[in-house]
Amino acid sequence: MARKVLLTLLVLGAFGAVSGAATFSAFSSQTANAANSFAAGTVELTDNDLGGAMLSLSNAQPGASDTSCVLVTYSGSLSSTVRLSGTLTGTLAPYLTLTVIRGDDPTPAFDDCNGFVADSTDYVGSGPGVVFQGALSAFPSTYAAGLVDPLAASPETWTTGETHTYRFAVSLADDNGAQGLTSTASFTWEARNQ
Repeated sequence: MARKVLLTLLVLGAFGAVSGAATFSAFSSQTANAANSFAAGTVELTDNDLGGAMLSLSNAQPGASDTSCVLVTYSGSLSSTVRLSGTLTGTLAPYLTLTVIRGDDPTPAFDDCNGFVADSTDYVGSGPGVVFQGALSAFPSTYAAGLVDPLAASPETWTTGETHTYRFAVSLADDNGAQGLTSTASFTWEARNQ
């Protein structure tokens, strides 16, 4: 009989555990923070050359020169500093003198310098707006060594919609060693945000 009572109690205990689990309840509450948004800024620099070359000397004789102007526009959303560098090939570069002047042109058209006005600042001691003057072979070839725009005590920070026009002038030296030599150059403005 004790055994029967014990068995009955065990069955009732198991039944109670199962039915208790089925009727268990708890309090609950939550809150939410919705509509979080994430967007990266942009760094964007363009020019008006439409992929065309600025400068060209062909079958040149001593003293031959070419001049061209190009408009550079910043349309990124993040303020950035800009540097100018170049990639050179060939052996004529030491015999070519390059002058780069920063300024403004109220009616910019690629390769046309008719409305160009140099910045009034003498950045490198070579006259108003001049940011580089020397042998093409001495032009900086990397971003790290590039011409900080403008060359002043502290670099300018370019902002959305900012534009500057650059006048490039190249001339061939009167040096017999230049005969028959050739070179090519590509110029790059690079913007990086701080």
